[in-house]
Order: sequence, then structure tokens, then C-alpha cells
Amino acid sequence: MNRLLTILLLVATLSCKAFAVEKEDSMLLFRVFNYQKEHQENVNDYTTNVYVKHLYNIDRRNFVLWAVPSMHSVARGRRTFLSEQYFRFHFNGIDDYDVKRQAIYTTIPHNRSAMPTLLEFLTPNLYKSTIYGDHILSPFHRDNRLYYKYSVVRIYSFLARVYFRPRFVNNTQLVNGKALVDPETGRILQVEMAGEFDMIRFSTQTMQGDFDMPSILPRLTKTDIEFRFLGNRITSHFEAAFDCPVTLPDTVNVRGDRQLIDSVRPFSLTPSELAVYAEYDSLRAPAVVADTIVADSTVVAQQKPAKKKQAKAMSWDDIGETLVRPLRSQTEHAYLRLSPLINPQYLSYSHRKGFSYKMRLRSRFQLTKKLELHVDPTIGYNFKFHKFYYTVPMRFDYNPKHEGHVDLVWGNGNRIANNTVLEEIKSEQGELPELEGKDLDSFDDMYLRGLNSYKFAYWLTLETGFVFHQRKAVNALAMQQYGKPSEYRSFAPSVSLKLRPLKHGPVITIDYERGMKSPRKERHYEDLEYERWEFDMSVKHRMSRMQTLNLRFGGGFYSHRVKNYFMDYTNFRDNNLPEGWDDDWTGNFQLLSARYYNNSDYYARGNISYESPLLLASLVPIVGRYVERERAYVNSILLQTVHRPYTELGYGFTCRIFSVGAFASFFGNEFEEVGAKFTFELFRRW
Repeated sequence: MNRLLTILLLVATLSCKAFAVEKEDSMLLFRVFNYQKEHQENVNDYTTNVYVKHLYNIDRRNFVLWAVPSMHSVARGRRTFLSEQYFRFHFNGIDDYDVKRQAIYTTIPHNRSAMPTLLEFLTPNLYKSTIYGDHILSPFHRDNRLYYKYSVVRIYSFLARVYFRPRFVNNTQLVNGKALVDPETGRILQVEMAGEFDMIRFSTQTMQGDFDMPSILPRLTKTDIEFRFLGNRITSHFEAAFDCPVTLPDTVNVRGDRQLIDSVRPFSLTPSELAVYAEYDSLRAPAVVADTIVADSTVVAQQKPAKKKQAKAMSWDDIGETLVRPLRSQTEHAYLRLSPLINPQYLSYSHRKGFSYKMRLRSRFQLTKKLELHVDPTIGYNFKFHKFYYTVPMRFDYNPKHEGHVDLVWGNGNRIANNTVLEEIKSEQGELPELEGKDLDSFDDMYLRGLNSYKFAYWLTLETGFVFHQRKAVNALAMQQYGKPSEYRSFAPSVSLKLRPLKHGPVITIDYERGMKSPRKERHYEDLEYERWEFDMSVKHRMSRMQTLNLRFGGGFYSHRVKNYFMDYTNFRDNNLPEGWDDDWTGNFQLLSARYYNNSDYYARGNISYESPLLLASLVPIVGRYVERERAYVNSILLQTVHRPYTELGYGFTCRIFSVGAFASFFGNEFEEVGAKFTFELFRRW
């Protein structure tokens, strides 16, 4: 009996001790989760100098490396490169900071950069929901503790080590590692973590700030990178030192000055890094050493092949630059950026529209401090319709304080289908067999839209403008044969009111448009008179753990019309140049036939999507670890021409290579069809 009581007493003592330890560990994690909230004010209006060095090693490479953005400069020749950079960071807040590069020196040919995406790993924000930008969930944020498993080991009374790893499944949005923590305050002293994102495996060691700088910012980071792609293997080691003592003038922006980099470098280079510079200097030295007996003409003859070879190398670099990298040009008052000629990101496929490819030009011209002009054309080709599409939006910003701007958009991005004209021909000519297959319900739509927008208050924006449409029949000869105009035009003034009753609430839009008849009596086209109203409410609610809920509801109707042609709504339209994951995968219908968009007197729609980094596909073994985000869709619409609601259910996910979605459509309770859509995401962040 005494032995039994002793055992029970021992078990109770151990249980109480384990419970006390567990409670103490929970309190330590609670302090870690709360540390940023208590100290984030220290970052506001903080400026620091940052030194960064990269050592690149090309372990294996083949011709595929030429096609990787920013990597064609290192696709041949030497296999080891070194880059050093000096930055000025100004923090307006922990999540709001400006970065200005003041100096760079690199051994990469022509002073170019390689793998610029590595700069995302420069400033890990351990206390934010995501460590790097908008990806990789931090284990030190309270909302993410669902995805991580923790264990705490006490080293001393003033020091503890916290181990963390994914709780359920390894995923590209999660990391594993360990951290040294002050148990009394929850301050992180040092972190070692490893993960993989966007084809990059990384292992990072971060030392956080001390009393001389905000403790929620890093003081020193050391990161090892490995990139593998189709037989290529590149490793990189980079270090970033914050709070460097040398402060350069704000106007300094120097490239290729070794002496300047030597003067700001806070610590010495390693022997391997010095060897890279030694090799680089030896290759840059004059290759010709003239003997005193050799004539000057001979020396010149020896120099010519070297110069010719150098010019040839530069020409191949320029070709690679044009094909796989964006072309950029920037001055003090202008900026131009053209997307690469070969860019898989702009190749997309949908079940209904087939394959399409597009290119973009982005430009900005600063006229004065408050006046800016933006011209951002997009051109594309649809392989199914064998047609080029273009959209040329221009914006003139004239009042930044009230977001005052004038927009002018010219394009032909919508090939529309409308069977009203075909039905009229059938009623006049009868059900002729030859009417089928002549594209009598297809029209090309060229449009010009002008808009002036002015924000009177945070909750009220007024937009006034006009829209002009020129719709031409695809089969113009057949239209003329059956006595119908082959061209229809419309010109309509428009007014739009945007309301936002709550600062972070939904945006409510009311649109009014009135088509006007042309005063010309003799014309080869037909005018369209109409009056249209539309209402829309949309909200993008960002939740914790990178989750987003998108809601959009709206409707529209024609209060007046002369003919039932081309019911062209603002918020319910077809798009022949679809965008990627973050642009139009929510709020649009993927399987709805084009003929339903332009022949209904009214519509009422609802679109809901939910996005999360860890939902379904991420739980699949092996493959699921590379799934970055997942999204579920419910899209529904009620049309006057179809007396049953049309609904699409969908699911999609994005990974490092592509985004893909699968959709099923229903009319009422009846199943209609299934389809898919995908876009390439490969190297989108590069």
C-alpha cells in the first residue's frame, strides 16, 4: 500500500511538473508572438545603411540557362561571380519601407545582375505573418501557430532555444529551424531556418538587432541558396549587414566603382571572394604585351581579333537580353519597360478560348512633380480565333491628393457574339440551311473609352466620361447580301459614382450610360440608342495566414433601347486576353458561352472565391509541398434570356511552374460541361 501511494505521489508530482513546464513554454511563445506589437514603434522613421554581397557558383549549366530570366549573362564563360551592393533603408513602419541602392560593383559581364529575386531574402520579417514579402508563413506570428509544432529547450535562465517545424505537412510556404530567445521578454536573438520557394532552396541564419538598432529588425543575415532547373545547378552565398557606419549622400547612385565599395564594406572579403576579384582583374588586363622589336602595326593587328571577339560576345548578350529579359530604360523623368519576346508567363489556355499569348509595354513620363502620364499598351494573339488583340490605356494624373486622373482606352479586345441579327435574318429569309456556319452572329468590337475620375472624399469618387463602340461583322459580305448593315456604332456619355461607406469596407458602384443617335442622316452604319444602369458591390477581405475572401455582387439592366443589339455591360463582359492568377481568376465566368454576354436585357450576378495557402492539394504527399496557393470559386448569374440561373463551381491552385483551375457549369440543376484554364507562372517573380 505504501509503495502504491509512493508511485501515485511520484506520478502526480511529475504530471504537475510537466504541466508547469508546458505552461511556462506557452508563456514564452506568447511573449514571442507579442514582441513586435510592443516594440514596432521603435522602427517608425528609422534609417539604416545596408551592405550586401553575393557569391555565385555555377556548378552545372547547359543551354537551358539562356532562357532563365537574368541568367543569360552567366550562361557561359566563367563559373564564379561576386557582387557587392550598398543600400539606404528608410522605415516608415515595420511593413512600410523605402529602399535606395547607392552603389554596386559586380564581376557579372556588363555590370548586370543575376537572380534579383534573391533580394527578397535580404530582410526577413520574423514577426510579420509572412517572412518574405507576401509568402512563407512565419512561425513567430500568432495566427500561424496552427501550421507549426514547437518545442522549447531551456539553456540558461536568461536563454532558451525554440525548435519549430511544419505541423501537418512540409510545404513551400512553411519553414523549419530553431531560434535563440530571451524567455523574459520574448525577444528573438538569432534564428536558423530552411525552406524552399519559387525553385530556390534556402538556409538562413539571422541575428536580430540589439540596443543600437530596433530589435525587431535583422542586424546580420547569412543565406545559402541552391537553384536547380533542368540540369542546371547554381549555388549562392550572400550576407547582408545592417546599421553600417558609412552614410553616403542621398544623391549617390554609382555602378562599377571598386574604390567606393572598398570604402563602405563593413568587413573583409574571404579568400575565395578575393580570388574571384583576382581572376576578374586578370581577364580585364590588356591581353597584348608588345616586345620592343615588334612593330606598332603588328600590335594593332593582334588587338583587332580581340576587339572583334568582344563585340561578338556583346552582340550575343544583347540578343539574350532582348529575348528573355524585359527591356528597360529609365531617366529622371521617364520609365519604359517592355516584356520579353519569349515569356511563358504570358501564354495562357482556357477551355473556351484556347491558347493566347500577349506582350506588354509599361511607360511613365513625369511632366512636373504632380503631373504624370502613363501609357501601358498590351497586344496579344488568340490562336483559336486567329486574331490579334490590343488594348492601349493612357492615364494622365493631375491631382495626386484627390486621385484625380483622366483615362483614355483604345482597343479591340472583345470579339463578341450576338444572335439577334441572325434571328432577324431568319425571320425575314426563313430557316435557310446556308445561314449556318457563316459567322453571322460574330462581330469585332473596336472601342474608345474616356474617363475623368476625382475623389472628393475617401468614401466618394465621381467618374464622368464617354464610350464609343464600332462593331463590324466578321462576315461583312453575307450581312450585305441579306440586307443588314455590316457595321454598328454607338456613342454614349457615362456617369459613375463610387461609394465606400466604411474605410475598409466594400466598394459600391453605380454606373449610368446613355447611347446617343448620330445627327448624320446618310451613313453606311447603324446607330444604337439605349439607356443602361449597372450596380456593383465588391470587397477583398484579407484574413490571417495569407487567406483572402473575394466577394462581388451586382446587376444591370437596359431602361431604354431601340433595338435589342449588343447589350454591352461594364461589369459583365467577355475578355479575349485573360490575365493570370492575381488578375481575373475571380469575378469572371470561365465556361459561359460568348453569346450570352450581349443579348440580355438584364443580369444579376454573384461571385465568391476563397484563397488559402494550405487547403486541399497541399496535403497530397510529395506533390503537395510545391503548392503555393489554392482557391475555390462559386460564380452564378441570372439572365433575362435564360430563365434558369447559370452557376460555375471551380477549384484552382498555383505552384512555381503554372496556375491551373478546373470548373464545372450548371443551368439550374442540370449539369452543362467541365473545363480547365491554366497560365504559366514560371519565373514570374524573377
